[in-house]
Amino acid sequence: MNYFFSCSADKVTSDGKLKNLECLFTFDVDKDDIKDLKGIPEKLLDRVKYCPRRYHATYFNILAFVSHLQGRNDTALEYLAKAEAVLKEEKQDEVEFLVTYSSFAWLHHHLGNMEDMETYLGKVKRVGEGGETAVEAEKGWSFLRMGAKLYQRAKESFQKALEAKPDSVSYNVGYAIVLYRLEELVRKDVRVQPEDSPAAKQLQRALDLDPTDAEVMVLLALKHQGFNAPKSRELVLTALEKCADMPQVIRYAGTYFRRENCTAKSLEMLRAPNSSFLYHQMGLLHWREIINMKTSGMRRVCSVQVMPKASAESIRLFHKAVELKPSNVHAWVNLAKAYAESRRLEEAEPIFARLVSDERLTVTERQHCHAEYGVFLMFQRKDDVRAVEQFKKAYRIRIITLI
Repeated sequence: MNYFFSCSADKVTSDGKLKNLECLFTFDVDKDDIKDLKGIPEKLLDRVKYCPRRYHATYFNILAFVSHLQGRNDTALEYLAKAEAVLKEEKQDEVEFLVTYSSFAWLHHHLGNMEDMETYLGKVKRVGEGGETAVEAEKGWSFLRMGAKLYQRAKESFQKALEAKPDSVSYNVGYAIVLYRLEELVRKDVRVQPEDSPAAKQLQRALDLDPTDAEVMVLLALKHQGFNAPKSRELVLTALEKCADMPQVIRYAGTYFRRENCTAKSLEMLRAPNSSFLYHQMGLLHWREIINMKTSGMRRVCSVQVMPKASAESIRLFHKAVELKPSNVHAWVNLAKAYAESRRLEEAEPIFARLVSDERLTVTERQHCHAEYGVFLMFQRKDDVRAVEQFKKAYRIRIITLI
């Protein structure tokens, strides 16, 4: 039993006791664990705009925590007030308020608002026992939305929540999405048959429980792509029919059409939104056109007339992607590769050098960067010695699957 379910309010007023409250402020999330702290608010506000209302309180709680980390505590309190209002409007069970009440209590204590802190500690106490499952689910969604370093913790929290409520739509959706993200981290270059993919199975389970979830549809489509073309295409088209304006659906649909070599359709899907992901995807589409031209009979004509323009467009799009999201490692790698393709080697190499020395990278990102730097050194710099050093570093990184 968690301490805060049984203790009296007057005993929880010290810093030590407040740590027993269940909320993002006490979930042991370090600021350095959140790779894209600056970009999270925009993404979550998009989700508030387009996603089902049952998720909004969680998003507001995360926004409050992020605002606190950014030194904007007044904004954090406003977001917590919005979370509480949504829960009341949705007539949620009392246990669903625990994380929001705990967040209020912690933040008021941090700000020295002791009377307000006591008020929310009293609300926490009145809720009583039975909130462990709701807390685990809140942990799952919070960890999922704050970046790759927390995906494994999200997975474990959703598993605990599902043990108690195996048919919960929200818990099944969250678990499906985090399994998809984990598989993408460790299997980027290897396509897995849907029947061998825990993510594909869980996505299907989530879709069976909620056949209207467009985001789950496009993720499941990407898992079936290359194995079951009719099913994957039907899922994408149905998702777009249901939620053509939802940014997360648009971007995954764009990925789907890019993999299908439907460049024009993918570019049409990816127009406009001011998103690093979307600019990166558009850059990849132009990059694929370059590769296709190089391997076709147009090689000689393209190298003189088309290639420079196509490379310049890719560079512009990749540059915009990293400008919007400096933590987008793959966009940085592709920007360096585009510079190299344009023979701008002195601009490409510093990017690679900075990436391979960045201690914040995940192991998969570090392996990818060392390997791509090796390719650059071997083929662009003609420096076999340094290239081999990078390939060895990539090889020595052991990727352990988290699935």
